[in-house]
Amino acid sequence: MRRLIAILVASLVALVVSTGVAAAHAKLESMTPTDGSSMAAPPTKVVLTFSEPVGAAGTQVQVKSPGGTNVATGDVQVVDNTVTQPVGAMIEAGKYTVEARVVSADGHPITVAGSFTVTHAGHPATQPAGAPTQAEGNSSVVTIVAMCLVMLVVVALAVVIVRRRPAA
Repeated sequence: MRRLIAILVASLVALVVSTGVAAAHAKLESMTPTDGSSMAAPPTKVVLTFSEPVGAAGTQVQVKSPGGTNVATGDVQVVDNTVTQPVGAMIEAGKYTVEARVVSADGHPITVAGSFTVTHAGHPATQPAGAPTQAEGNSSVVTIVAMCLVMLVVVALAVVIVRRRPAA
């Protein structure tokens, strides 16, 4: 019985230690155009870089003009820790706000916001050729799920071993 308890405690400790880093939420490291920046020519895309990979599912980015119109066009592209949102015509000069919602590797939604100013009314933006495509899956989530499944197998085996032992 002591051996069983020792195995269970060791398994729980291994599970907690191995998921400690993965349980941290992603944080916004940078935004292009830079938050608070001012530029004459409007950008063709907004790029958000996070401290860890984020999931493609549920990711939303809005880029709102000074008049409140969402100028984001096309699908948001998620590759590892980078989120790219193409933008359309920025025909208004003024402050554009960026609002994004992404899902961190641990499954928690993260909301970020920023802004930049376009000083000259723009022309229709063009999307660069060869833009990255959406990445499928998230290795951190897969690792956590796999560890949980391993833990369940260990517990099930411990229960079977205890039940098979003859009473002393």
